[in-house]
Amino acid sequence: MSEVNFDLQRLRFERLSRRVSQEEMAKALGVTRPTYYKKESGQIKISVDEFATILDTLGIPHQEAGNFFKRFVPKREQKVAR
Repeated sequence: MSEVNFDLQRLRFERLSRRVSQEEMAKALGVTRPTYYKKESGQIKISVDEFATILDTLGIPHQEAGNFFKRFVPKREQKVAR
């Protein structure tokens, strides 16, 4: 069975490509920069409300939220192309 994971690398890429600092993201979320860093690095989970704020701060339409999730399928369940 596959599972869906939040793509933290995509979050970081989108933030950097828009030239938004961790400090700016932290301010938008109402947390400290070290706390935001922990969220972006996966040490602390990002809530749905926080994710909506992140999308708004980065100027990403909520309809594109699915781009931040990736499906992981274990190798044993992947079909081999022949």
